[in-house]
Amino acid sequence: MNEARAAVYDSLGGEYERAFDVFLANTDQKDKARGWLETALDRLPERRHFVDAGAGTGKVTAWLAPRFESTTAIEPNPHLRRQLAANCPGATIVALPILECMLDRPADFVLASHVFYYIPAADWVPTLERLASFLAPQGVLVVVLQNPGTDCMALVEYFHGQRFHLQALAQDFSARHTGTFNCRIETVDSHITAPDPGTAYTIAEFMLNLLPMHAVPLKDDVEAFITRRFRKSGNGFAFSCSQDFLVVSRV
Repeated sequence: MNEARAAVYDSLGGEYERAFDVFLANTDQKDKARGWLETALDRLPERRHFVDAGAGTGKVTAWLAPRFESTTAIEPNPHLRRQLAANCPGATIVALPILECMLDRPADFVLASHVFYYIPAADWVPTLERLASFLAPQGVLVVVLQNPGTDCMALVEYFHGQRFHLQALAQDFSARHTGTFNCRIETVDSHITAPDPGTAYTIAEFMLNLLPMHAVPLKDDVEAFITRRFRKSGNGFAFSCSQDFLVVSRV
């Protein structure tokens, strides 16, 4: 057996960027998410202040910020903040974890996109409560994660032992705030079509790097999982990466 192991990416390194580019080039996830967000923004009664919670390098922040009068970007990682500041020079940057943030103005739109992967399960409800506290009376909070039933999340569960359920978070939050907030989840179907096994492997490796890899899997095992679990498509593979959008608003 080949003892080579999957790559572990530095989120700021070139390998991560290259793998991310391969993912984007072979999926409709980004376009589907943008379409959903555009529709959500069009429905907002006001677009004064936007909060991007877990803004990372600010690529999504920079895309959304021009639609609002002002923007706050929350990002505790100092390495990511350097790129965030360059990408979003007009934003107010808050260098604190979400649970430590107290904002001085309400938000018409709060976004936490693919952030909850990195938050301990015990802090999910408190974090959602803190994000909801940022909302203006008619504001909207959106939390985005991959749907737990996707092929990509099956991969993550197989190798990391974790799968993420926004439905359970919504139920716990709603039970604690009956009559105060409305919650709903919308699932946006998205797929990856990899033209060859090498591309499928690169994307699978990228997905595994969503979480810290404490036990790095063998490359042979990842390839075997792809062959066994992902749908064959010509010389390559097709697999799902649909996203859940948890929408929270005040009653």
